[in-house]
Amino acid sequence: MQVAFRTAEDLSSAVDAVFREIPVLLYHKLDAVAPYPGFQSHNGIEMYYVESGQGLYLVGDETYNLEPGTLMIIRPFTLHKVLQTDANFNICRSVLMWKEEFLLENWPSQEPFPLAHMPADCCRVAFEPGQQSRISGILSHINNEWTERQPGYLPVIRCLIQELLLLAYRRHQQAEQELTLPPAAQFPQEISYLVQFISGHFQSELTLEELSKLVHMNPSYLSSLFHKHVGLTITKFIAVKRIHYAKKLLRETEMPIADIAYQCGFNHPTYFTKTFKKQEPMSPAAYRKAHGSIGRA
Repeated sequence: MQVAFRTAEDLSSAVDAVFREIPVLLYHKLDAVAPYPGFQSHNGIEMYYVESGQGLYLVGDETYNLEPGTLMIIRPFTLHKVLQTDANFNICRSVLMWKEEFLLENWPSQEPFPLAHMPADCCRVAFEPGQQSRISGILSHINNEWTERQPGYLPVIRCLIQELLLLAYRRHQQAEQELTLPPAAQFPQEISYLVQFISGHFQSELTLEELSKLVHMNPSYLSSLFHKHVGLTITKFIAVKRIHYAKKLLRETEMPIADIAYQCGFNHPTYFTKTFKKQEPMSPAAYRKAHGSIGRA
């Protein structure tokens, strides 16, 4: 399915809309310009498989190299985005998303569920050249089933995703036994530090001047460098982190919205609501009504 989106938030909204009708979605061999502005975060597990091209993926506050054969497995409601790609060769990727219960409800009871034994927010798996054609083939079969939607297509897709997940788990275990680590992402040390610092301190008041002092940079230069590599201004990135945490509280707690605003670092509930609606096509109250049962299910 070839689809163009203006921002990552648009893509996230489209994913959530599809999940209201069907528990799985595949964008097969996308080769449009990447990355999208902004961050994605949706109610589904994402498998991002790189067919060709190179780049970086920011998941949570960690960066990972993308190269042919890379499979990123990202948990629901985890902030993520492609940071950069080869200027001369865009990433060709297949993006598979599915609701976790889609596999869990039919998983063999005698077999451990692989995601329970893989890293919490994100797992990077690197398939060797000899395995890559098999992974591409599975994704092609899923795409055919998803596109044609013949009787019984969902059970067939479920089996194919199970195969893909088990192969990823097998490769993950092999890599651990080989004591191999993912290659270090080529990301400026100062920017990497700030991404992690903001992720841990977004509830506090943060200013460009204070952040600049932490990395011993001129504020103007730091602002430009951060935007170049992350794709957002520092102010926007802080807002994204705050709203992402607010959405978690809205889904998983009954905390009053005013208290959530202060808990997330906003000085006034009205400003919180205004900022929230810039990132989401609804108010905090409407978001809670639409998604609040997810965390309590």
